[in-house]
Amino acid sequence: MMSLEEKRDYLNRYRLQQAKIKRLNEQSVINIDRKSFYEKEILKAKRIRNAIEDGIESLENETEIEILAQKYLCGKSLEETAEMLNYSKRQIERLHLKALEHLNLQGEINYGQGNTSLRS
Repeated sequence: MMSLEEKRDYLNRYRLQQAKIKRLNEQSVINIDRKSFYEKEILKAKRIRNAIEDGIESLENETEIEILAQKYLCGKSLEETAEMLNYSKRQIERLHLKALEHLNLQGEINYGQGNTSLRS
């Protein structure tokens, strides 16, 4: 079972994967000789990104989904999310923790040797 901190760290990788995909797409145009390498790396980044999206969408509570999506997918602060959803910042902080507790990411994160995939 993943700790709350491990879940946060993993969810925070979403925006990094978005940037990585964009960069690799640009590099594949510039350096055609390495196109297959870039395509493999793009697929890895997309798998991580999709796993994060699927994990968030699998929650049963729509408010929890929205809080995690705003924070980790859209990059909004908890304050911005509180204002958007018409909650107090403190309520959003509590709901954010509850959402992380309910979040069930399949497998555990393997950070070793640059591997960022989920494994069962």
